[in-house]
Amino acid sequence: MDKYKTKMTINKWFSYIKLEQLSLDSRQAIEQFDRYAKKLTFKKVIKLFLYAINDETESLRHLDQQLVNPNLKKVMGIDSI
Repeated sequence: MDKYKTKMTINKWFSYIKLEQLSLDSRQAIEQFDRYAKKLTFKKVIKLFLYAINDETESLRHLDQQLVNPNLKKVMGIDSI
C-alpha cells in the first residue's frame, strides 16, 4: 500500500473516532496518557494501531521494525518512539 492510500485510509478511520464523545473517565485516562507523552500521544498510538491492523502486522516487534521506514514515520506523524 502506498503512503497516500495509507494516509487517507488511516485518516478516514480516525475521523470516525469521536474522542470528545467518550465518557468522562475515558477522557481523563487519555489526558493522563498524554500528560507525560513527549513523542507518542494517544492519537498517534491509535493511528499506529490502525495502520498495524490495516497492514496485518504480526506483532509489536514487527511494527517497531516497520517504523524504520521514513515514509511511514512521515505519514503517521511519528519522528521516533
